[in-house]
Amino acid sequence: MTIDSSWLTSFKEDLPHAFTSKPPFHPSAVFIDGQIRLMQGPQAEPQTWDDFIYRQFARHLLKFFDSCDTVILAFDNYAHVPRAKCMTQVKRRKNIPILPFSPHSELPRMVPDGERWTQCIANRTFKTKVIDLVLLRLPGLLLTDRPRRRLIVDYHQPVEYSFDPQTSMVTAELIEDLPAMGEADLKFTRFASRCGKLLVDSIDGDSIPIALMHYEQELRRETPPPLIAIYRLELRLPGEPTKRRADGGRAPRTYEYVNIHALYAGIKDMIAQSTGRVRLTSHTGREMAMLISLIALTGTDFTRHLPQMSGKSVYGWLPDIWPALAMAFDPQNACLRAPAGLDLVGLLYKTKFPKHARQDTAGFSAVLDELQGSKISAKVKESLPSEERVACTIRNANWLLAYWTCEPAPDPIQPAYGFKLLASGCPDYDDRSVMPGE
Repeated sequence: MTIDSSWLTSFKEDLPHAFTSKPPFHPSAVFIDGQIRLMQGPQAEPQTWDDFIYRQFARHLLKFFDSCDTVILAFDNYAHVPRAKCMTQVKRRKNIPILPFSPHSELPRMVPDGERWTQCIANRTFKTKVIDLVLLRLPGLLLTDRPRRRLIVDYHQPVEYSFDPQTSMVTAELIEDLPAMGEADLKFTRFASRCGKLLVDSIDGDSIPIALMHYEQELRRETPPPLIAIYRLELRLPGEPTKRRADGGRAPRTYEYVNIHALYAGIKDMIAQSTGRVRLTSHTGREMAMLISLIALTGTDFTRHLPQMSGKSVYGWLPDIWPALAMAFDPQNACLRAPAGLDLVGLLYKTKFPKHARQDTAGFSAVLDELQGSKISAKVKESLPSEERVACTIRNANWLLAYWTCEPAPDPIQPAYGFKLLASGCPDYDDRSVMPGE
């Protein structure tokens, strides 16, 4: 999953101390999103599956084992991935030819390369076969003769692997108190709570808001929140020059650590400043969920974005829109209320186009009518969403808020969350009519 990356740019510009070149603490465990490792293309030269497993997984995990005895590797459990995820997958595979590969097919002797790899790994059955092969060989590569190390694999059911010196064998033990979960990039939260200090190796931008929500949840439960740092590609800010080697070539990729505790504290303080330090008691402990509702409105894998809106713009408007957000957000149910949510979106568009909508105009429909009758370009007018589409996005956001709690979420394919099934069986957004007082 991912989010509008300009949210992260805004966070880093405003709170640079939360983004560091060195880890903010020594982790007790490292979580690695194996799905990302899997999707990265293999080497250009021909290679065996053993080469692939070593280069894509073993070598990467060994790097973290140098400083930590426990590494957690997660993959998607497709039986529990929400049905609405299919929409994103279809978009990603839009220009990729469908490669036939049945459950009875065998993996090729050598790893496919180039476009062939892209076609193969887009096939879920092929991908599952690769994961099975990785998990068959990886524990032995990492743990043999290393009894202190622990490898936890969270795939169908979490399993802990370790080396038994008495039998000279790698053993596996089910972690029975952890239920099955779907997407790999949500699974780190439950290990953060167990380990206390967790480093999360994930380039997906959504890992940061998910971690913020988890941190807030633990505080609300009055339990000590875990320390979480997200290890990801360094985010270059606008205007920063591209780093180059002495010979003029592009410098190697650099990485950074996002300290979730520091980021949470900084955002909380920024929100307090936005409200003039006036404490909204009813919404205390829900600030990150409120912020994430705005992130959802600007687009994620599960929410259709509001046209003409970016995370950077909305972040900059927080002092002006936070009171309206508080009116729209239901703290008891952690969701956006439909009528007030539409008013909030109307305020966003009025703030976006201040010269084309009067200050005293209120409500989405009134703002939209003014913008459609204004002098903004025809292209912009054409992009503005209907009331039905905005209501759908609000419903999408409410489902995402439930999903990112990392607790069992309701099935998204229902009108209440803005999704429906087409006759083909594929999910799609549901722009049904807005019900008065909904």
